[in-house]
Amino acid sequence: MSLLDLASKRHSPRAFDGSALTWEDLANGFEAARLSSSSYNNQPWRFVVALRGEEGFDALLNTAVDANHTWMKDAGAIVGVMSSTMLEKTGETDHAALLGVGMAVGAMELAFTEAGLASMQAGGFDRAAFRALLDLPNHLLPVSLLAVGRLPEGHVPGAKTRKSLSDIAFRVGDDIR
Repeated sequence: MSLLDLASKRHSPRAFDGSALTWEDLANGFEAARLSSSSYNNQPWRFVVALRGEEGFDALLNTAVDANHTWMKDAGAIVGVMSSTMLEKTGETDHAALLGVGMAVGAMELAFTEAGLASMQAGGFDRAAFRALLDLPNHLLPVSLLAVGRLPEGHVPGAKTRKSLSDIAFRVGDDIR
């Protein structure tokens, strides 16, 4: 399947079938993230994984706001996404860290799609509770939760709504608003 086919097939469901996933189910997604590009090759992404039925799943789930908790509870795994804000080589601030993390998560989601899994990011979660749960050092920034799982039997994805290319790609000198 081509990259564009995978991107077209990927969608963000708010329903999972409640079945458990294994580390092996997720491994190619993490490998795709690992191979992503990043500024200064800093590789700022960090992931914590909570598999359904294992220690930590409910604790990580409970950092989600109520509206996200409602659908995340049936995921097979929840991935906590973090960004290192520090350049490892210099100790300076990595101003492009979130770009690298976004690219890594995007690659991960496409790999999950290729494997027949679905995933949905959630920015609505209690970052302070997440930080406390994992005892994060200051240079690690909580970014999102990523629910991963299998779709329920008969699930039909809704239509994707996306901006047109003319709304997102411009030439120098164009009016960008």
